[in-house]
Amino acid sequence: MTLLVGVLCQDGVVIGADSAATMGAMGIHTVRQSVTKVTIVNGRALIATSGPVGLGQRLAGEFAEILEQDKIPKGMRPHKAMQLIRGTFLPHIAAEMQAAQVAAPVVGPQIAQASAISDTLLAVCLDDGRPRLFRFDQQGSPEEATEDIPFVCLGSGEIIADPFMAFLRGLFWEQGSLPTLAEGQFATIWTLEQAIAVSPAFIAHPSRVWVLSTSGARCAARQVPEDELQDDLQAVTEARRVLGEWRRGKSMMPAPPPP
Repeated sequence: MTLLVGVLCQDGVVIGADSAATMGAMGIHTVRQSVTKVTIVNGRALIATSGPVGLGQRLAGEFAEILEQDKIPKGMRPHKAMQLIRGTFLPHIAAEMQAAQVAAPVVGPQIAQASAISDTLLAVCLDDGRPRLFRFDQQGSPEEATEDIPFVCLGSGEIIADPFMAFLRGLFWEQGSLPTLAEGQFATIWTLEQAIAVSPAFIAHPSRVWVLSTSGARCAARQVPEDELQDDLQAVTEARRVLGEWRRGKSMMPAPPPP
């Protein structure tokens, strides 16, 4: 089970993830392990997949080959790049879905589909130097994050993370505008921490964050170090404190006189 959070920013992309991986077979969970869920590709892109680990590994490998072999032509527009990437993902997704159809009468549809359903976040710069955030759903159908919808949450924790991220967006950046990389990183870590705190199961600490940032015409991907994340976590604690003080101050105000 997974929670992935992606935010398109003015100067880059942030992708965050919890660290829980649930092992098991035939629909029976055995143990939960701590794993790294986001992969840096060629030092200049990020990919993360919710769902079966093996399928995610194959999709990451296909994307790495696209970058290594410069398969995205210069000048290709984002909608064409999304379709090109989907073309490399779809054979793997389709093969798993076809296998699930064959297995479903024997093991049941839920178990059969467990290795076929994935959801992928991908951060990359095209040759215009602009960072892009793409989502590829369970069918490999792509969608690009924009100023109108600059964040994406996916995985089992999405039902918790989507409303909270929308709440933070309304607080910290205006409709139709993008956050700075620092703002996106802060919102991502707070959303992960909130979802982990209230989730009934299957997503867990530690929260981890990666950024794809621009420097001139170049993009570079990195994992945010622990000390930098501690600064964001301290900011989350401070924001909660300020809200708590406002609530306490509000409760101490005298009641308005009756009309």
